[in-house]
Amino acid sequence: MRYALLAEYDGSGFHGSQLQKGVRTVQGELEAAISRIYGSPTRLSMAGRTDTGVHALGQVAAFDADERHDSATLREALNYHLDDDVAVKEVEAVAQDFDPRRHAEKREYVFSINDGPSRSPLRRRHEVRTKKLQNLEEMKSVAALYVGSHDFASFAGPATPDDASTVRQIFAAEVKQDEASRYRVLITGNAFVHQQVRRMTGALVQVGTGKLTVAEVRDLLSNPRRGAAGWPLSPEGLCLSRIEYGKDGPFSGETEYN
Repeated sequence: MRYALLAEYDGSGFHGSQLQKGVRTVQGELEAAISRIYGSPTRLSMAGRTDTGVHALGQVAAFDADERHDSATLREALNYHLDDDVAVKEVEAVAQDFDPRRHAEKREYVFSINDGPSRSPLRRRHEVRTKKLQNLEEMKSVAALYVGSHDFASFAGPATPDDASTVRQIFAAEVKQDEASRYRVLITGNAFVHQQVRRMTGALVQVGTGKLTVAEVRDLLSNPRRGAAGWPLSPEGLCLSRIEYGKDGPFSGETEYN
């Protein structure tokens, strides 16, 4: 039986989501919990890779196991074996050929920004602090430029393979001002290259502080140059909020960023 799980985690204590030898990762913790339940090593696959310090509200993974537990019991057992900074919110039985990465139709990321006069000790691991965001309308104009199919080579991080395609489809990109000094950037796409969201948001902040123009961002899109958007924001403000598989996929409508 193949199971899909919906995971939430605080990325502060992880060296990213993907399994790495000798360091703590989300995949490693989930696999260890599954192995404790079933008594044998189990490998799972994940829908998306998040870097060190990046959080998730709606990460999806899949693994194969026998049917000795129903979904609710399996969720409770997994959470019993997991530390407080990672939790399984839902478990569903899925088709044997379900692939959480290949079958994902949309991925949504949210980046949280504090532009206030002081840092927030309570939110310091979940937002990035900036200063003097004055050009909100221009930031919104840049967000609109991102929508569509583009070559995002300019926004590709150093871990992007040299021979990998950097063309991606962005379905939505918007900047929201939640409070007088707090902003959220929401970006939804079919997939993303390394550091793409952090660099796209970094360019928005550069525009917001007057250090970059809308025309210069347009040039980064129309004349892609690998890594040219050299303003990646630090990872703690970034959260993988939702992965969509269509109406017949697992966890439809289960995630919402608050």
